[in-house]
Amino acid sequence: MSNSILDPWNETIDFNIMNNGNYSIYGPLKSNQTRDSIKFVISNKNNNRTINISSLERGSSGFKIIDMIIKKININNKECNVAHLENISKSNNYSGSELMLLVLQLLHRFNVKKCSLKDASFYECERNNFFKQTEIPIKILKLLKNGNTFYSYFGFNPIDKTTKKNRLNDIRCLIGKLYTITWIELDNIIVAGNNEIKKTENNGRNMNYNRFEIRNINKWKKYWISIYNSWTKFKNKYSSSTTPFRAFTWFKEENCSDFIGWLELYSYTFINYNKIYFYKFAGINYEIPMIRVFNQLKEILNNVEWINNNIYAQPDTFRL
Repeated sequence: MSNSILDPWNETIDFNIMNNGNYSIYGPLKSNQTRDSIKFVISNKNNNRTINISSLERGSSGFKIIDMIIKKININNKECNVAHLENISKSNNYSGSELMLLVLQLLHRFNVKKCSLKDASFYECERNNFFKQTEIPIKILKLLKNGNTFYSYFGFNPIDKTTKKNRLNDIRCLIGKLYTITWIELDNIIVAGNNEIKKTENNGRNMNYNRFEIRNINKWKKYWISIYNSWTKFKNKYSSSTTPFRAFTWFKEENCSDFIGWLELYSYTFINYNKIYFYKFAGINYEIPMIRVFNQLKEILNNVEWINNNIYAQPDTFRL
């Protein structure tokens, strides 16, 4: 009996060997009833006990649209195939979801029982001139939208790297707490900060909040004004939602900029002021609502690996 992961290659997967030794496969059936060919490079190690399957095509982000490693390992004197998904990146022809389902089918047909990945998914989001970063991590945004991340839709669970505990219920509990933040709570601190700026417009003094000194007061003012302007627009557009974080139900990639600016109050991508939990404006202390909950959520998401132990149960969505 062969030990090669590639044993089922020609038996169950319609890959075509190209003249240059690479492989191609037709991707998922699209809405117009056509399929596009996806070309792969396959590299072998350890006598075919480790293979890397990597697409030649790169997505709009510059990353390969599919990149994964499959290993044959021994667990309790039994050989099994495990995989690690290095990257999924949408292309001009296929969405990230379509490619993810295709990957699950490939893994299923290679008899892979377990797949791991690190969630580094992001949106390209148009932003104002102050917040330079346009690659926006979508883990928290997806969770706020409907309680799932991109990968949890496909059977992957957040497993703590140290304790090996599934943190999905903890994550959803924290999201539930963020949903309770009221419009008034956020409005109070954001408006108070804007009023403080108006009062001290010509004052270049340093500001000290939460024992953390803001040395560049002019930069802080631009930061806060950006948050205020974004919040005002967001509040006017989504105030029919019961709470600000529940408004993320309407979040889409195309309206990303509506949500991201004011979320920087929680140092979502702009970490210059991430040590600040509260401010003092006009003699009144204002704590950023549920900042500790938000930070706890980020900490959990940064310390988990997403694992699917149920590859065999994935639906046979695409006929390859």
